[in-house]
Amino acid sequence: MKRNQSDTFLARWLNNELTPKELSEFEKSSDYLLYKKIAEKSLEFSAPDYNKGLIFSEIEKKVSSKKEGKVRSLVKRLSYVAAASIILTIGILFFNDGSEEHLTNIGEKLAIVLPDNSKVLLNSKTTISYNDSQWGEKRIVKLDGEAYFEVEKGSTFIVESPHGQVAVLGTKFNIRTGEGFFEVICYEGKVEAKTNKHSGILTKGNAFRKQGGTLPERWDVSHNEPTWKTGESSFKSVPLKHVIKALESQYNVRFDLSNINSEDKFTGSFTHNNLKTALQTVFVPMKIGVTFSGKKTVVLEAMNE
Repeated sequence: MKRNQSDTFLARWLNNELTPKELSEFEKSSDYLLYKKIAEKSLEFSAPDYNKGLIFSEIEKKVSSKKEGKVRSLVKRLSYVAAASIILTIGILFFNDGSEEHLTNIGEKLAIVLPDNSKVLLNSKTTISYNDSQWGEKRIVKLDGEAYFEVEKGSTFIVESPHGQVAVLGTKFNIRTGEGFFEVICYEGKVEAKTNKHSGILTKGNAFRKQGGTLPERWDVSHNEPTWKTGESSFKSVPLKHVIKALESQYNVRFDLSNINSEDKFTGSFTHNNLKTALQTVFVPMKIGVTFSGKKTVVLEAMNE
């Protein structure tokens, strides 16, 4: 079988143009169910009008531009891989489901505006995603990291994270998530913070935290917005490992924790604009020595009393 016949195999399959023998052989292949599922999933999305012949022509040109190799039978795996690549290409180009994702790198902050004009400020090393096309039906955001929200009034607004969920109508709040860590601080209005087994209603100045298998903690705050918005991360009785994770998110360094107890609690803050100062303000009160191994690794060691 010539190469251009192999490349148009999917087009013929999607248009029900395969011979009974070709279709029978294809359906017996180990890959058939996967490609069938991909094709069926694509039909769930609403697609704009497009010229199918032109699309396949363009895809064929790209495939044909690659180096010629040994041509296999239509029922061999190479043909099916080519078929899947065409399905996925069409899916990406014409069946976008409205998903939006934003992320920040080390030391970055990012302000975004959601479809309802709600505002979100992402702290460093944070990812947020939502579905733009379904926003009018349900306001749901997925978050991994730390972010500050100013939510416009309207239907219930939900923030989902790996370790808990926040539900609000219209308010200002901060949520921080990490390994086994979930913290919410309400700065205006009312929010409901939920984990698998616990929940709590927060109003202005209330904070809620769940760490690992411990019971939830609640306390009050006096500031009107998270300090990290203005370049300083603050913590109240937080295990040192989470503070170190925050340092790694702000500065391009990693820490060696093998000689300290990273579960010890830290209360305080560190600046985002000077690594040396940040290390001193965190580790001097904790009586932990700091040395550099190369330029990017910080070795921590508990100091003798």
